Amino acid sequence: MLSEYLNEKTIRTNIAASDWKEAIQKAGQILVDEGIAENTYIEAMIENGEVNGGYFVLVPGVAVPHAKSEAGVNKVGMSLMTLKEPINFITSPNNPVKLVICLAATDNNTHIDALKLLADFLGDEDSVCQVMQAKERKEVINVLNKYN
Repeated sequence: MLSEYLNEKTIRTNIAASDWKEAIQKAGQILVDEGIAENTYIEAMIENGEVNGGYFVLVPGVAVPHAKSEAGVNKVGMSLMTLKEPINFITSPNNPVKLVICLAATDNNTHIDALKLLADFLGDEDSVCQVMQAKERKEVINVLNKYN
């Protein structure tokens, strides 16, 4: 269930970030604060972007940064952060990004399972837009509850 990963503890709204690296740092810090990942995982997500480009901007306006589990994942988890102002994530036809969802998985199977949970949400433009425009966590949670 999506609410198992995205809840009051792992959602932030209307966060300022000057660039894609700072956005990943802030969204990744949520994972660290919740014990889901280590600081090394944040560094690995940024490095992943530097090496591979903006491939993790999956749909217009939404980035799903992630890295290999051995980079410091303690348990499966996600964080969701809306940006105060949209920013470009490296080079991507889906720029600019307003919504950042960090994904942390302990192995390839949980990575796929977690992505499946996100797929329904990301495929619903109306729901994605509602989350991007949300000013408070409760609004985000209300939208995401449809995907449980």
